[in-house]
Amino acid sequence: MEGSTPVLSIALVREDGEVLASLEYDHGDQGESHSRLLPGVLDALFARAELGPDELSGVAVGIGPGAFTGLRVILATAKGIAYARRLPLVGVSTLEALALAAPAPEGATVVPVLDARKKEIYAAVYRREGEGLVCLSPRAAMPPERLAEMLAAFSGPLVLLGQGYRVYREILDRATEGRRLDLGELPRAPRAQEVARLAFREPLVYDREALFGLEPDYVRKSDAELGWKRPERPTTGPN
Repeated sequence: MEGSTPVLSIALVREDGEVLASLEYDHGDQGESHSRLLPGVLDALFARAELGPDELSGVAVGIGPGAFTGLRVILATAKGIAYARRLPLVGVSTLEALALAAPAPEGATVVPVLDARKKEIYAAVYRREGEGLVCLSPRAAMPPERLAEMLAAFSGPLVLLGQGYRVYREILDRATEGRRLDLGELPRAPRAQEVARLAFREPLVYDREALFGLEPDYVRKSDAELGWKRPERPTTGPN
C-alpha cells in the first residue's frame, strides 16, 4: 500500500515478485480522498485478483516521506488490516520504493525526488546493484538547488525520477547535463508493487508491539509544529 503522494497505489504481490493485481488512483488531494477511496479500492483489488483478505501473508506500507495526511491515512489502514488478521506489517521508504521502479543499469546512480512543497523536495541517492539498491545519501528535505550541488559529487550515469524532479526539472537538468540517462517515461510517484518487493527482503513475522510502534517518516516538521511556540511562563511578582 502506498499513499504518500496524491497517487493512491495498492497491489497484491507474491513473494517471488509476481504482481497479481494492482490499482492506482491519482486525485490530486493528498489525504482526505485516500480515506474515502480506500475501502472500495481494496474490495476492487481483491475482486480483480480473485482472492480474499484471508489469503494475505503480510502487509507492506510506504511510510514516507510524503504528504502528512496521506501517510497517516494509509498507515492507519495498513495497521488495521494487519492487527485484525494478525499479519506481519512492514514499513518501507517511499523514496527507496520509487528508486526501485527505475530500470537503471548496474552501477547507475538513482535519485528519487518528491515535491515537499514550500520550495523544497524530499530526495535520496541510491546506486543500482543487481536487483537492489545501495543507499549513498539518506533521505532528506532540502531546496532543489541543494540537491543539484550534491549530485556534482557523484560520478557516472544518473537517473532522476519522481514528481519533485518534474517540478524542478530545469534546476536539476542544468546541474546534471550530459550525465542523465534517458529511460523513457518513469513513475512520478512510489508504487505499491515496489513497496511489497522491498518488504520481502526480510522474513515476515507478526510483532504486535512493532505494529503499533510503526510511525510515518515525515523527515521534516508539519506546518502546525513549525508554527507552534511554547507559551512563556508567567513571571511571579514579589509576595
